[in-house]
Amino acid sequence: MAAELLIVGLSHLTAAVEVREALVKRPEEAGRFNAVLREAAGLSSCVVLATCSRFEVYTTADEAGEARLRAVLTARAGRSLDGVLYTHRGEAAARHLMRVTAGLDSWIVGECEILAQVKAAYADASAEKTAARAENLAFQRALHLGKKVRSETGIVGGIASIGGAAAVLARRIFSDIAEKKVLVFGAGTMAESTVRHLCSKGVSGVWVANRSLDKAAALAAELKGVALPLEEGFAKLEEADIVVVSTGAEGFLLDAARLKAATAARGGRPLFLIDIALPRNVDPSAAGLPGVYLYDLDDLRAIMTESLSKRREDCDRAEALVQSEAGAFWEALNAPPRAPSERPRTRELARMRLAAA
Repeated sequence: MAAELLIVGLSHLTAAVEVREALVKRPEEAGRFNAVLREAAGLSSCVVLATCSRFEVYTTADEAGEARLRAVLTARAGRSLDGVLYTHRGEAAARHLMRVTAGLDSWIVGECEILAQVKAAYADASAEKTAARAENLAFQRALHLGKKVRSETGIVGGIASIGGAAAVLARRIFSDIAEKKVLVFGAGTMAESTVRHLCSKGVSGVWVANRSLDKAAALAAELKGVALPLEEGFAKLEEADIVVVSTGAEGFLLDAARLKAATAARGGRPLFLIDIALPRNVDPSAAGLPGVYLYDLDDLRAIMTESLSKRREDCDRAEALVQSEAGAFWEALNAPPRAPSERPRTRELARMRLAAA
């Protein structure tokens, strides 16, 4: 089989969180993640889309290249990925990328974060010079479509982010969160999104704990909260009602022993933990402690399902847009070269690139 656009990956639909976290980017791979995987699998090009809910490699490869890539991902995960990895080729690969970018393959359908994540993944590959013609054109077209779907349908209505789903879940644990105190570990985008949703519901106070106190202070200032060094954040576990954890820690930031000690000093008050990190920051065994309610990324699926049922018509319209765009893109990608007089002018090409930006 000749080389063509190919996706090999897994997502929340096929793999549990413990499998997805085994594939995440490692600190030493920063700035060269695409190149590392391209070289390991002997590929000519690749774009890696790695988020909390998916790990996908976009490339142009034949069957031998696909086999090498599968072997590399299996070795990286340290376990068998049989029945977990999926493959898309040709037009189906282009359609999958467009569905992902449109938010149709997310656990929170229509989420806003995925559009930025796809854009960042493409920017990283472009900076590393690992994207070839097929990936360049596919990602530019998908980013344009992602914006179009959100502007022409109501798919973003309802819960549109993981932060929003976490806030909904918090309100189910506590019928009224207006008097609750929030402690957040981490100052990144996911943590900020979640805490902003909680603040919009009127929580009484926010502490932001982070290894970098400057980053904690910046986020705390926006949220009208208090910045803390990481160690002081641990001490606040005895006082907080809702704890959001989203750091880059490689091991468990909150282990069962630390949480057991904190709950013993709480006088029976419930502690709601939202672990939205990948790899996970909270020891899963902590869920068995009295009064502890621990939820991770996979636990947010039920919230997505409820939200999706209310937006089925908009989803159908978005699917139709994806189907039409994927077909048009694939036809254009494989069309024979045109004569110079028939090619789009430079300004028209620049306009197309800007639309994807």
